[in-house]
Amino acid sequence: MVLIVVSLEKIFITGFIFSQIISYVESGNVLITNIPPIERSNVVKESSPNIYDNTIRYYCQLYGVDPELVKLIIEKESHFNPHAVSKSGAIGLMQLMPETAKLFGINDLYNPVENIKGGIKYLRDLFEMFGSDLELVLAAYHAGPSVVKRLNRVPTFPETMDYVDYIISRYSGAQRNKIYFSLTDDGTPFFTNLPKH
Repeated sequence: MVLIVVSLEKIFITGFIFSQIISYVESGNVLITNIPPIERSNVVKESSPNIYDNTIRYYCQLYGVDPELVKLIIEKESHFNPHAVSKSGAIGLMQLMPETAKLFGINDLYNPVENIKGGIKYLRDLFEMFGSDLELVLAAYHAGPSVVKRLNRVPTFPETMDYVDYIISRYSGAQRNKIYFSLTDDGTPFFTNLPKH
């Protein structure tokens, strides 16, 4: 037999928190749940990825960018959260910087349609700028085009290298046939598809 002790806020089963009691004063109903009320939760509700399919498809067709690539970028950048804001100030689904958004005529970065439009236009420009080299385009999207232009390669910033590798390893349109070999500091052989410079 399990001993259940009811308190005003929580139900305990032999000392472990099982659930919370939430009382709705207006209706008189009582809800017993193990999920905290949304107003107490710090979980950000993410949008369903497929609600943006038509918008992504439309602007990708308009600007000649692969929708699969755009979805991977949105997934990595914001996890399909149109209200996402990075520590560097990038905003929305495609994590555009306000200065970049202005260049493409985007006024409301929290508006999913405008954000997707601006992000795809930006990608189109990066493809033109870097001769359709996907690695350089992704690196420029993440770290900024000026540093990638200056180095003419993927910068060795760990976050940027991880970003490029994450998307390319999942993108079916990527053709990565070069494998680079190096040794780690302890002499372990290391194979990668990203050049080390």
